[in-house]
Amino acid sequence: MADSATAMVAMARAGRVARSWRGEEVTGRRVAEENAPSRADPVRQGPTGVDSVHAAGYHLGILNRDLDVCLRTHDDNDVNSSLDLKLVNVDLGPYGSGLHAIEIRNGVIDKVEPLAERVRSTAIGVTDLMGSTVLPGIDDSHLHGFYFGRALISVDLQTAETLDQLKAILRTACADESGWIRGNGWDAGRIQGTGPGGTVCAADIDEVTPDVPVFLTDMTGHLGVGNTIVMRLAGISERTLDPVGGSFVRDEHGVPTGLILEGAVRLINEIAPRLSPKAERAAILTAQENLLSRGITAFTDPGLGPGAVSLMEGSGYLSAVLAYRDLAESGELSIRVNLMLLFGGLGGTTAADVRSGLANFGPPIAMQPFGRLGISQLKIFADGVPRSKTAWVTEPYDDCTCGHLQVAGNTDTERVAELTRMVADSAGSGWQIGAHSIGDRTVSAYLDAVAATPSHQGLRHYVIHGDLVRHDELVRMAELGVTMNSNPSIRWAVAAGAAAILGRERSLGRQPLAAAWRAGVNVAISSDAPVTAPDWRVIVAAAMTRSLKSDPDYFDDQKLTGSQAIDALTTNGAWQSHSETWRGKIAPGYAADLVVMDQTLKFEEPWSIPEAGVRATVIGGNVEFGEI
Repeated sequence: MADSATAMVAMARAGRVARSWRGEEVTGRRVAEENAPSRADPVRQGPTGVDSVHAAGYHLGILNRDLDVCLRTHDDNDVNSSLDLKLVNVDLGPYGSGLHAIEIRNGVIDKVEPLAERVRSTAIGVTDLMGSTVLPGIDDSHLHGFYFGRALISVDLQTAETLDQLKAILRTACADESGWIRGNGWDAGRIQGTGPGGTVCAADIDEVTPDVPVFLTDMTGHLGVGNTIVMRLAGISERTLDPVGGSFVRDEHGVPTGLILEGAVRLINEIAPRLSPKAERAAILTAQENLLSRGITAFTDPGLGPGAVSLMEGSGYLSAVLAYRDLAESGELSIRVNLMLLFGGLGGTTAADVRSGLANFGPPIAMQPFGRLGISQLKIFADGVPRSKTAWVTEPYDDCTCGHLQVAGNTDTERVAELTRMVADSAGSGWQIGAHSIGDRTVSAYLDAVAATPSHQGLRHYVIHGDLVRHDELVRMAELGVTMNSNPSIRWAVAAGAAAILGRERSLGRQPLAAAWRAGVNVAISSDAPVTAPDWRVIVAAAMTRSLKSDPDYFDDQKLTGSQAIDALTTNGAWQSHSETWRGKIAPGYAADLVVMDQTLKFEEPWSIPEAGVRATVIGGNVEFGEI
């Protein structure tokens, strides 16, 4: 297999397109593009809320241009290249006791051999890791890469624990190229404002920035708060009705306070200035630089397209997909990325929305072996989040409501039928579906839809989050080949905080990882960044201990072992993305995608793992971060 894999890489390189390395050389075409009027202009949001790339003459088939070549090629012949390597005295963590040697040829793993004793060699091309751990490159299989990059560039609010601290950050904040201040990452469950029930409101922001449009997205991406000028620009007043799938927090007179939940965020994002192509590229490349430093070699970016207007900052339109494509074509995209398209977004999505969006886009584009970009997945927001009480559950929330599906429909029966049509239509066109499903009733409804769709076989649909899934549904999930993609670091950070809404037992029992594994479910774990930091070391420790940030001594019976946790961040993520035959393992014939640590990881002490550093990140044999 090693020889055939090496030949495949060589064939891909033989047909590679012209490229620039990290933007050091720019072609005339790219200079013309970046100096031209913003590409965002012809794809502005129309009055119906549809991303009008197609209508403006940017037929989405442009995304397919040359992708059969550029998405599977990557010129690794650079000064930072180490396509042929031999690593000795390697610790393989949970995958093997003792020391090992790894040989890499032409960017592909050629040999992995145990060592009878420590090797001492000064030969050229041989690196002595002195017992440091090497793992398969991390696949963060649910990470909003575009929005993570935007969060790094925009105003970072994650450190604010009080309203005063939030205000202090805003006092030093600068408007972006559009004249707006956009911030990300504040915690609505922690920061107490002066609005109803202690919520943050426009008046809290006006005190600091009354004359500049300000919109701040919370850590979940499912709500935000704007100042008075933003509310006025959006035309939001006491006469504005709550849209389908969203709502406004209102004062005693029915006037929106500035805090906006779920799909109602669309009304702000629709009037916010669009990003320039330069800003879109900067977001992706900024995210890439950060992720490489963490040992992440692949990720799935969930939710770019027209529906992004209701999610997070709302800037991840189809033009962001074009930016990814351009970076892949130029060779500047080092990390392997799978993109999920999003049509409709949070609240009121119809099967017709999805069907027309996919028809305009064209057929799915699978990532080729040893490639850098694939566009073959579709995201559906089947429900919301417990904090907004929009996840559909059987056991009521503290206010005796149960939420409901967030797709179009006036009754549960109508909404279930709409979800079923979405799954049937999309799967029938060959699209792999990831459905945001947190509530137990949502997960069951989605599995029903998958089971009712004969064409689902082989597509590997998956449940995103699946926090409150019923244990008896896990067997059915395995039988259907449906992955559960969960986020242990989110549970670690906030599960105790949701106890008042869900009840303590249900809140702390979220994400039954061990039960899913025992049932035969393909379990993938991820960060959902920027909701939490894309720190796989914390994810591993949280999955292995089931402890809570607020209660380090808490544990339950849903722990993963060390090898299971790493599998869930490597091989299982690769399986989710149909790439398990060529990446996700340290084995002959697999891409040399590796994370090299600066010490031996102690899996018997899970919370010591986050204390270790990343020495180098290798993709396709190329050292993309650090040194070996």
